[in-house]
Amino acid sequence: MGRMAAVLITGADEDAEVARRLVHAGHTVRFAPLDGASAESLDSLDVLVNTGGAGEETFEAAVESTARVLQTYLPLLERSASAVVVNVSGPLDSPSAAAVNLVTVQYAKTFPRMRINAVEQDAAAIVRMAQIGQDGPTGAYFDATGTALVIRTSTAAPPRPPTSRS
Repeated sequence: MGRMAAVLITGADEDAEVARRLVHAGHTVRFAPLDGASAESLDSLDVLVNTGGAGEETFEAAVESTARVLQTYLPLLERSASAVVVNVSGPLDSPSAAAVNLVTVQYAKTFPRMRINAVEQDAAAIVRMAQIGQDGPTGAYFDATGTALVIRTSTAAPPRPPTSRS
């Protein structure tokens, strides 16, 4: 088992399977509404599972929701030695997926010390990406199998497959 992390899962639809798996792996898991109302009550945060854009039907709403949740928790994430953000995306061909991927890439470029990725709405994929280490990928979209389907546009090498926290 790797280092225990403080994990926050946002969203009205609390993902019990993701939480169960992360707790089983030794992490502390909390839930929060998308409005960020509980941000002040947290002392630390290592992993943010951001479901803000996953359920949105329009590109604009998904961008706004994903970015709002990230902005709310960035101060806590910046204090973590190994911050990870998992932006949960809708179906790859949906406007919400395009929006979540755009926000993911921009934040990954802006905060290179953090591992910021988007994942398919799949419990195993979310848990896998929540447990990556500081040497893991950033700025990518991963499907349920762990394959990077969309990577950031840059001259950098493609992201490596995710590795567990050590």
